[in-house]
Amino acid sequence: MTALGAEHADFSFVHFTDTHLMVGERAKGSRVMSQLDTAKALEQVIRAINILEPQPAFAVLGGDLVSPDLLDQNKVWTADDYEPSYRLLKQVLVPLTCPAYMLMGNHDHRDAFHRVMQTDASLPEAAHYYSFDHQGHHFIALDSLVPGEHSGCIEIAQLDWLQADLAQHAEQPTVVFVHHHLWPIGVRWMDVQGLKNADELEAVLRSHSQVRWMICGHVHQDQHVERDGLTQLTTSATCFQISKVSQTPKLFPGPPSFRLVHVKGTSLSTRVIHLHYDKPDDF
Repeated sequence: MTALGAEHADFSFVHFTDTHLMVGERAKGSRVMSQLDTAKALEQVIRAINILEPQPAFAVLGGDLVSPDLLDQNKVWTADDYEPSYRLLKQVLVPLTCPAYMLMGNHDHRDAFHRVMQTDASLPEAAHYYSFDHQGHHFIALDSLVPGEHSGCIEIAQLDWLQADLAQHAEQPTVVFVHHHLWPIGVRWMDVQGLKNADELEAVLRSHSQVRWMICGHVHQDQHVERDGLTQLTTSATCFQISKVSQTPKLFPGPPSFRLVHVKGTSLSTRVIHLHYDKPDDF
């Protein structure tokens, strides 16, 4: 095992989130997302990722992969109801030229996800968390989904797994992905829908000095918060964005966005790319 700070290969990866693909019947009179084509927005993001140079090593989808429940919020949506949306997601992702790792968000449905994506889950409602390595770096994907709630939570069993996983990879620079944000971003109505046990998760992460960044979704805006050596990044959504200034829920279409992260040795740099135009003109 190489020591933390030793030479690592250079590479990049992308984080895109809150894709919100939806297949289903819209409630009569519903105006929620009535003018948004979330699949088309995701297709635009994938086209942009595919022409990046150099190509990213992998992509992380940060949760709220699908959300048919937004079409009719008075209906109880079953796994069977969710499956067409996940099948659409699987289809839209086919052109993506790099491997994709997926997280659960508050609008997701574990059972339907496991069925369509053919995961190795032991139970239909099993939480979807795991870790992987790339070029000397360690990456952890957490599952903060609490069915029926907008806020999130990392269950005790998952925290115990995380503690053990971090202990086993103590000498590798580590990035943690989770759908819900831990720290406030300054938008009150969204901050009350963050991670309910953020203090517990933060305590685990801070007990392992190799953890550098937490990369989150959920808030539909790009934010950067640092606290005592730990960085929280949130990424704008692929479909619609949420106002950074309004303290009441305000959303607006696009622009589709994703985060590009460059890893050089043990240093990381990042920027969020906003796709204001699908096909820009040559200069």
